[in-house]
Amino acid sequence: MDEELHASILYRRTEFNPPFASTWSVPVGTRTSCPESPSRSVFLDILNILPRSLLAERLEALAYLYRRSDAAVAEFAERSGVACPAGCGSCCEGFVPDIVPLEAAYLAAYLAGADKPLAYSIAANGLEARSRDDGRVGCPLYADDNPYHCTVYEARPLICRMFAFSATRDKLGAPTFAVCRKGTSLGGVRSAKGDALIEAFGVEPPVMADLGSELASIEPESSGSRKPLPEAVREALSRVLFLVGMPDSEILDGGPDIRPTLPRAG
Repeated sequence: MDEELHASILYRRTEFNPPFASTWSVPVGTRTSCPESPSRSVFLDILNILPRSLLAERLEALAYLYRRSDAAVAEFAERSGVACPAGCGSCCEGFVPDIVPLEAAYLAAYLAGADKPLAYSIAANGLEARSRDDGRVGCPLYADDNPYHCTVYEARPLICRMFAFSATRDKLGAPTFAVCRKGTSLGGVRSAKGDALIEAFGVEPPVMADLGSELASIEPESSGSRKPLPEAVREALSRVLFLVGMPDSEILDGGPDIRPTLPRAG
């Protein structure tokens, strides 16, 4: 992705007031996965963006899963004291997540509802992972000059919601958790597993694989088709923008026409 398009993403993301913001819901008692960040756990009103369809129903199911994952992370962060340093975004600076098509469609719906011309621009021109001077390759939707960094925070994928606040399972199925090398915890404990988790942190963290299995069950036919976020989002935008059904005038005025050229009759 060129610098002009990246600047456009950051500018538009900080300037717009989404027309569907008043229909978003904030789950009572939830906090973001980073205790230092402001409360931004809001969710898309899918039916205000897309017409009723199988995709819309599945995206609503995904939004429910996101609410539950955010609530589980918030509870663990509050009870354990595990936290990210203020303004830290190192997990995004050198990492590009692989996501399933449904997560990409959720991101695409967010972009289409928030800024249609930008959504068309990304669909036409694509996104590219950001290469840094130190050799790291990171997320193209990351903003260096914003203290909370993520420009699509409300629609971020499951791995982004749970990273640094979720456990894995060992070969015997026991949950294992280690605090991020840049993170902190109330008691200073850095890691624990199995029954020792509650003693160490006061509560068991949510397990990424468990919620990942639920994610796969929403759209099982595509759950094995993970792709890097830039590629997945561009493909999903074609699907979502088709359903949005924008008039020709908006295509001409708000973004490039990405419809395939029809062959002429011989």
